[in-house]
Amino acid sequence: LMRAATDALNQRAADRMAEAIEKLDEAIQLMPREPDAYRLRGEVYFDRKAWAKCAGDLAAADSYLHRSEETPRSLAELHRKLGLCQARAGKLSDAERTLAETAASGNASGEVWMRLGEIRIAMGKLDEAIAALRSALESSEPAVPAMIHFLLATAYDRARRPADALVEAGEGVKIDHPLATLLNPTLPPLGPGELDYMLALAYTTEPARPEYTLAYFRRFLKAAPESPWRKRAEDHLRDLKTSELPSLVEGNGSAVLDLKAVRAAAQRAMPQLRACLAEFPNALVGVEITRSGPRTPRTDRLRPRLFAPPDGVTVRVIVGELVDRDLEQVDRCIEAQAAKIALPPAKERDTYYKTTFPVVAP
Repeated sequence: LMRAATDALNQRAADRMAEAIEKLDEAIQLMPREPDAYRLRGEVYFDRKAWAKCAGDLAAADSYLHRSEETPRSLAELHRKLGLCQARAGKLSDAERTLAETAASGNASGEVWMRLGEIRIAMGKLDEAIAALRSALESSEPAVPAMIHFLLATAYDRARRPADALVEAGEGVKIDHPLATLLNPTLPPLGPGELDYMLALAYTTEPARPEYTLAYFRRFLKAAPESPWRKRAEDHLRDLKTSELPSLVEGNGSAVLDLKAVRAAAQRAMPQLRACLAEFPNALVGVEITRSGPRTPRTDRLRPRLFAPPDGVTVRVIVGELVDRDLEQVDRCIEAQAAKIALPPAKERDTYYKTTFPVVAP
């Protein structure tokens, strides 16, 4: 049964995984104290993100295995997965104990220390979390260093150490500028909105992008209304009220463009633009405005064959979820307001520019 289950798992197909679980169920009924069967089934549940079942099986495997037959690395790997499953099943105290014992054994990888720090943040043990995350960075095998820095930033921020939080967030962004660690995590976070909180902190680093920070802290508050860190997020939102928006204006195209003049014009129009998102407080959109210079008549035989797109406004969603109907509403409103912005003209003949900037809800 064990061999058949292993063969089925090696094929990685969903139907074969279900078949493997059935065979492992049979094996456990026949040999209820066989650690390998529990361990294998627990790892299947780990892959399926069935955290409570994973925690139960790996705990059974741990209780039944013969430690003298296990290598330190194999035992540490079992405890790593057990701790991950316990934490995501909501058993934070059990998970902390599992990973702390593994760390104390001297066989812990950087990920064990990192996940221990993550669990302690979730438990509100900020000083102990910081110590564990520092150990993760000092490990000879630091797993996902960007995530370690983002977790440290969160712990420092919640411990009211904003300068240290900014340093750690900056280190995380240096390693992972696209923020893929937070946007596409390998494991779900320990609590609703935690990734949004870390993303908000990531955008406080230089050059700061307050629109993004606003949107992500608002998403955190919506996702975690009962969080003990709600007040800390609200403090950040209050501090951001005085930010000059847009924080950044970009431009490209063939025309000469004065970005300072564009930013000044966009700032004057920002209250009206932001009002277009009043019904969608957690959303952030990017606005692209295209302006072109005078055109050479088509009848002119010397008319240059240069591409110059038509004037217009394009709106794209950066943060948040807007259904098509809502996006159409926002698009119409922003397009009408953007058309009124007194942007500098493209003076050179047959040239154009595109300028983009973010807009967040008021």
